[in-house]
Amino acid sequence: MEKVRIGAVGRRVRTVRKLMETAGTRIGSVSFIKRENGKLRRIAYRLHCVPTYAPVPKGKGNTRKAINRKHNLITVLDVNQPLYNRKGHIIGRGAWKSIPLDSVVRVRAGGTIYRFV
Repeated sequence: MEKVRIGAVGRRVRTVRKLMETAGTRIGSVSFIKRENGKLRRIAYRLHCVPTYAPVPKGKGNTRKAINRKHNLITVLDVNQPLYNRKGHIIGRGAWKSIPLDSVVRVRAGGTIYRFV
């Protein structure tokens, strides 16, 4: 496990995004503090993939960027979230989630674990 010490928020956001992108299209995991309630959340994610069973994420104007620099967010595919059809059957796994890059505490990508202190 590598410890990463970063002071400024802007530098921290850039470093976290860069480390998360080292996973490429493979699965990585990230732990972060939720803005809503302050709880720690851990998800397994994939970047740069569009599965056929998960609808494309939508936002204002019917588009949503992968990286929202204004709010320090990155949109990833949560690979553990089950996706159900109208009859209640699981048709796949994957849901789009936004991760706040400024509150990430741990990233596992490319076989290396990075912990932010």
